Amino acid sequence: MPTVVIVEDEPVEAESLHRIIAASLDKAQIYEASTGRKAIQLIDQLNHIDLLFVDLNIPRPDGREVIRYLRSKNSEARVIVTSANDDFDMVRSMLHLQVEDYLLKPIKKGTIIDKLHPAPSADRAAVAEASALRQQINTLLAACDYAQWHDFLLGFLAQVSDSQAILLLTLLQQQPALRQASREKLSALALQITHFGFTTALYWRLLQATLYASQEIFDAAQKNCPMDFIARAKFHIERNITGNVTLDAIASKAFVSACYLSRMFKKSVGTGFASYITSRKIRFACALLRFSDLNINALALELSWQDANYFCRIFKKETGLSPSDYRRLQAAPQTRA
Repeated sequence: MPTVVIVEDEPVEAESLHRIIAASLDKAQIYEASTGRKAIQLIDQLNHIDLLFVDLNIPRPDGREVIRYLRSKNSEARVIVTSANDDFDMVRSMLHLQVEDYLLKPIKKGTIIDKLHPAPSADRAAVAEASALRQQINTLLAACDYAQWHDFLLGFLAQVSDSQAILLLTLLQQQPALRQASREKLSALALQITHFGFTTALYWRLLQATLYASQEIFDAAQKNCPMDFIARAKFHIERNITGNVTLDAIASKAFVSACYLSRMFKKSVGTGFASYITSRKIRFACALLRFSDLNINALALELSWQDANYFCRIFKKETGLSPSDYRRLQAAPQTRA
């Protein structure tokens, strides 16, 4: 029989949750705690907890500390956070604690029931895959390393199946910093992949959508990420990686002069500012040549090279191959339709 713990200091909310869970989970053992101290006592007393519903804003220790304490004892329990406030900074601080979901009050009854009863078609392997990817995404976002995040996206989409692409879109939709319009775009893309598969025709649209979503997520994340001016410069290079990235624009975002940034960037990173941007853009160009159906002229424009011939020269200088030769050589192992 499942063991569920409700940590909620509002009696009406606690009673409502208790009633829904009792009616939806047969023979569930349900425990309640109105403060963080009582929740920690329950964690110590119970041999096993399957599911924890915890309000962030309970009397101290707060919900985050309760989750941290639970994780020190139990790494398998499912944790669902509830809150009346859409506080991204708080959520971000808990990413490493394997929080399954973040529900904003008032919570619909159907949403709670969905959390109690995972889809019957989801087998153990699929659930484990989703959990592992969620944790990987949360860890990368918590690190606030934009370049590392982009490298992850390019690597993941290089070998992804239809179901994995949909899973990525689903998990990104759950990020609390994402605007509703972006959630709807990701949802629409997931639907297209469901119907037509993850084809070369959809690759650039999916990558572009994840890049736009990443901007919203990282814009919120950076507020609590201490950065020196080099890190800030690299952050804004990645944020605008498909655009026309200039030294003056990035220097203004890093709050230093262009001359000083140019000099210190090379000293810190080991390569010049322009060379660094070129190498980062070429990573995206390689991915688009391999997996998208964009022709070379369109590809160059999407990455803000206005002159396709210039792009071809730069690409060959960086990779030793022309874009067309690179695409041809990479076509053999390609399996995506």
